[in-house]
Amino acid sequence: MLPNIYFIAKKDFLYSLKEKTLLVWLFIMPIVFFGFIGSTTGGFAGRSSQVKANIAIWEQQIDSSKTDPLAKQILYRLEQENFNVLVFNNNTINADIKYHFEDYTRRLWLPADLQEKLKGGEQIEIEYDSSATGLGQNNDQFSIEKALYQTLGDVLVAKKLNGNKDLLDFNAVNQQHNNIVVEVSSAGEKQDIPSGFKQAVPGILVMFIMMIALSSGSLSVFLERKSGVLKRLAATPLTRKEIILGKWLGKWFITLLQMLYGMLIGWLLFKIHWGDHLGAIVFILLLWAAFNAALAVLLGSFAQSEGQVSAIATISSLLLAALGGCWWPIEITPQWMQSLANFLPTGWIMDAMHKLMYFGGQLQDVSLHMLAMVVLSLTAVTIAFNKFKFS
Repeated sequence: MLPNIYFIAKKDFLYSLKEKTLLVWLFIMPIVFFGFIGSTTGGFAGRSSQVKANIAIWEQQIDSSKTDPLAKQILYRLEQENFNVLVFNNNTINADIKYHFEDYTRRLWLPADLQEKLKGGEQIEIEYDSSATGLGQNNDQFSIEKALYQTLGDVLVAKKLNGNKDLLDFNAVNQQHNNIVVEVSSAGEKQDIPSGFKQAVPGILVMFIMMIALSSGSLSVFLERKSGVLKRLAATPLTRKEIILGKWLGKWFITLLQMLYGMLIGWLLFKIHWGDHLGAIVFILLLWAAFNAALAVLLGSFAQSEGQVSAIATISSLLLAALGGCWWPIEITPQWMQSLANFLPTGWIMDAMHKLMYFGGQLQDVSLHMLAMVVLSLTAVTIAFNKFKFS
């Protein structure tokens, strides 16, 4: 029996690879989606405290960041907030540099004569802008405003230390020891929510495994059923079990190819580290592929038209991907969406992968996820076997 199953699976697999559209979606579109989704979701999880973010400063008065004490202190406080400060002015407009002021995500405009305006009691308005998204934008706003408010406090301290002299000197302020020390400790190990390519590559790979199986896999079964190929197979000495399992295994081979290629591209091009539990990650994705291969056989058996196959495959793949956390980290979504993901197979897969890859989880932390996928895969294969139609 096993040789016959493998023979059918091999023929089905090789025949599928002759389809040019499938090859495009297998080998080209994952790279496109990895790059696009990864680059557009880089700010969803906020900014890591270990990485300095660039902020572009525009001087209304050239070199005020070097000569104006108040401007210098603002830049100092921004650097203390983990910003990498880059100063621009009218002299840099036509400079031969790679990036100009308008190219940066975070920008701040420094008015001219800050020291004189403060001395004269004028109101000072400082404009800043961040085109980051999600939690990244909130974090930028908080950090920039914190730096500006700290500068105001520094002005008061400097005046007291310098005897209310007109010329501000912040050197003593910056070297002064804090009289009040606040000790902050974490309730647990800090976990950075994955964003950018770290989120996109595993998530889009999960989506593509499902999409390839439900679209190409289901369509091939449907066309073989409508053209009478399955009927002719049923007339051969092959048993019903061999034909169905062979078709399922052939679809599983396609999703397996997608999985291996996606993981390799993620590692080579997008520098994705698949974690210390690579075997568990592979096993989880193998179960996911097996489940979707069974759904492909089932959908191909009951679909009434090519359009129906395409519609069901596309809508279900995109909907489950979005609600299960394949497009964005489910950890940043509203509570109702996180609760809903607990009932979706895409949510189980993404939660297990996040725990193993990014949150320091161990095998026992995802044992229920794997058990659920084993049960779900076996159930799907059983239903596909019992409900399979040859015509």
